[in-house]
Amino acid sequence: MIFTLILALAFAVVAVIFALANPEIVTINFFGMQTEGSLAMFILIALGIGVLLGVLLMTPGAVKRNLALAGEKRKLKGSEKQLDQHRNKVSEFEEKAKEDERVKEEVISDVQKRLDDAMN
Repeated sequence: MIFTLILALAFAVVAVIFALANPEIVTINFFGMQTEGSLAMFILIALGIGVLLGVLLMTPGAVKRNLALAGEKRKLKGSEKQLDQHRNKVSEFEEKAKEDERVKEEVISDVQKRLDDAMN
């Protein structure tokens, strides 16, 4: 943003210098209309129209890119949500496996205790 502001300021300074260096009055014919004005003014108007046309021609592509980016962000959020769900399931399975392991150890110790009691 700051770079754009600096660039615009530099362009404005160059435009002022250009206008001061070209104060000649010229006659312009445009579609049968004739007008007089400063050469610098006509050149800067033409430049402004060119910039405006450039921006207008770039707008559909920018909108398309933004829409595609929004779609990809939606997909990413969905994928992250699925990933969280899978992580939760893995955690549940790990907890269940730990519980099953604890139960197995209790059963084994109980069986071991009964065997020891039976041998005595």
